[in-house]
Amino acid sequence: MLPKNSKHFIYPTSEKLGCDQQLIEDVVGFYYSTLRKALSNLDCHYIQVENLGLFKAKPIELPKLINKYENHLNILQPETFNQMAIKKDLEMRLERVRNLQKLISEDQERRTNFLKQKYGK
Repeated sequence: MLPKNSKHFIYPTSEKLGCDQQLIEDVVGFYYSTLRKALSNLDCHYIQVENLGLFKAKPIELPKLINKYENHLNILQPETFNQMAIKKDLEMRLERVRNLQKLISEDQERRTNFLKQKYGK
């Protein structure tokens, strides 16, 4: 199965809808940029993309990532502005991963409570 580039859909879609090709290209570009931003910012632990699939964060990998960021922060000595910027970026990434881990644990707790209420076990 060969993946198709989004450019393969722009021209046929613009002809089918009778819209300008640039408008369709802007809409597709906006959709994919929003999707990339949501995936890279770790907004949610799963993201459903129509006709593409479900992207889920692996809960097993999150403690490893937290450990990696914490070790990097411990080694880093922010003496220059460049290293201070790196430290701030690492702290932001660490916070995002911790928030994602919290979302996953809350969702698992919600599911177990639902199953307990449903089946009484």
